[in-house]
Amino acid sequence: MNTKLAPRVAILAALAALVAPTALHGQEQTARVQPQEDLGELQGPVTCEKCHNDFSFLSGKTESAAGDSALLVTDAMLEESVHGQAVYCVECHPDYEGYPHPEGLQPVDCRECHDDVEEEYGQSLHGYALARGDEKAPTCEYCHGHPHEILESLDPQAPTFHAKVPELCASCHGEAGLITDRLVRLPQTFTAYTGSVHGLTCDEGGACCTDCHGVHELRGPMDPESKISHLNVAETCGACHEEISEEFQNSIHGRALAAGLSDSPTCNDCHGEHHILSPHDPDAATYSARLAVETCGTCHNDPEIIVKYSLEGGVVGSYVDSYHGWTTRRGYERAATCVSCHSAHAVLPKTDPASTVHEANVLETCQVCHPEADAGFASAYDHVAASITRNPVNRIIRAIYMVLIGVVIGGMLLHNFLIFNYYLILSRRESLRRRAVVRFDRFQVIHHMVLAVSFIVLVITGFALRYPDAAWVQLTANLGLTEPMRSTVHRAAGVLLVLFGIWHVIWVLTSRTGRREMKAMLPRLKDFRDLVDNLKYHTFRSKREAWIGRFGYPEKVEYWSLVWGIVLMTLTGIVLWFPEATVRLFPSWTIAASQTIHFYEAWLAALAIVVWHFFFVIFHPDVYPMNWAWLTGRFTEEHVKHHHPAWYEEMAAGRTDDTITGGESAEGEESPA
Repeated sequence: MNTKLAPRVAILAALAALVAPTALHGQEQTARVQPQEDLGELQGPVTCEKCHNDFSFLSGKTESAAGDSALLVTDAMLEESVHGQAVYCVECHPDYEGYPHPEGLQPVDCRECHDDVEEEYGQSLHGYALARGDEKAPTCEYCHGHPHEILESLDPQAPTFHAKVPELCASCHGEAGLITDRLVRLPQTFTAYTGSVHGLTCDEGGACCTDCHGVHELRGPMDPESKISHLNVAETCGACHEEISEEFQNSIHGRALAAGLSDSPTCNDCHGEHHILSPHDPDAATYSARLAVETCGTCHNDPEIIVKYSLEGGVVGSYVDSYHGWTTRRGYERAATCVSCHSAHAVLPKTDPASTVHEANVLETCQVCHPEADAGFASAYDHVAASITRNPVNRIIRAIYMVLIGVVIGGMLLHNFLIFNYYLILSRRESLRRRAVVRFDRFQVIHHMVLAVSFIVLVITGFALRYPDAAWVQLTANLGLTEPMRSTVHRAAGVLLVLFGIWHVIWVLTSRTGRREMKAMLPRLKDFRDLVDNLKYHTFRSKREAWIGRFGYPEKVEYWSLVWGIVLMTLTGIVLWFPEATVRLFPSWTIAASQTIHFYEAWLAALAIVVWHFFFVIFHPDVYPMNWAWLTGRFTEEHVKHHHPAWYEEMAAGRTDDTITGGESAEGEESPA
């Protein structure tokens, strides 16, 4: 046994064994336990260690969840523990009198020695939680370890060692988060902290949890006595950042806080709480590209704050719309930001003689970046001078240019529209003069028009719901397309699209023309060969064009995509229209899945029309400025011969009912075939 511990343990053992012991430090005591037969294997003088250092004797002596090992107190434990070197057993276990020990023993009460700490803990968030019976509340043992093995906080092995404190706190405030007994979800602070400048330097003395929150006196931010109270944060940070804290507290922000104005920012409003990053880190709130809008702009771009404190308005906008603002948004860190002119922590109003933007100091401030600057240069770059709305010169220039842009660009648009319209008319007249094939009958032309109108209406009214902040959506709302009207129009267009889809199916099944068209629209292996031939021809690797029939792969891709889209949008649209009925028949996740499918299918369909359909009917060099078949139902002979040679060959051979008719004369009369 350790020679330093032997006398003391012997005394404690004797005190614990006697029925009426006397506890005197430094005096060796022995005792005999009676009756003798109750002691089992124990003979002679009894000490605490005689039992609690012998695991074989303790076996089966407890029914606690911790097992027999909870009773084991070895010499090694006591030798390393701060308690083993400073106190006696009975000081923590005063009611352990005699052996067998009496029933109903009281748990160890740390207040007997640490009453000051207990008082601080009792007024902390942890103490409040424990007092109301929260089983998740940390106790002394939870943080410091087993009472017999408590190490000094300066010991690197101690859980309360400075560098290990974040890991200790993370056992509750870690990645999984913490929900209190009152179902309040606390922040997942550990992950944010580990990636911060404090967390990365914790092993080297960087701030850890207890440096900011306190050790035992940990209080919530709403408590005026808390170290992290909004009014006390600067003082807390000042424990490490003394000079910066002093600058801040002398600034207009610090003065406002001292005056009780809680709207004024403090350290963590700009730098963040746990995820504090270097200002050179693009993710930092103090990074140059984010500073004006996201950090300073939180207050100086807030209409309520501006009105409440009569602040200068428009400062964020005038900065963002300046050379400095443009370059910082591009990630150029050397460009001036808010703190370059106003300073980072010693921010003062320009009326304060100590301010960096005071009229006596502003030139010196500008010369930090512009050494050759003079007084005229300095006065040309304040927020008023840079503002379009507040600077009368800029305001007049802007008004002139708004009129000029409207007149000049509007005139150009009108001029170009007249030219475009001229070629549209020529194109239509030319298509009517030439020999042509009737590609679509009147039913098909009407069907296409209804389909196009309903699709466009669905796209506009659908995306208006998903992008309510878009300028064009605001315009449609001002024109009367409010939410009730939008939803009604959207559903009406959807119903119309479905009805014409049903009509199309009936036409295909009952009409000779419909059956012929459907047969020609069926996918074939030849379509893939046509795709390959077409790509080879248009990349100058072959002189042979694709031999496409009545419908080629472009039309087939479009048609079957349309069929797929209508079916999918109809099914998901019904789910979203009648969600209550849906969940009675299908799993609840059907609604969310339908909403996602409906949105992305809408994007797929809209983009397919713009990229694929509009190319072949408008932008293709052979049909530009427009293929008039969607209105006339006619393809010119040249178009069929070039784009559908297999179909043209069938017509020439008489293997199809389609015929090439004569065109019209310039006066509109049909010319001879």
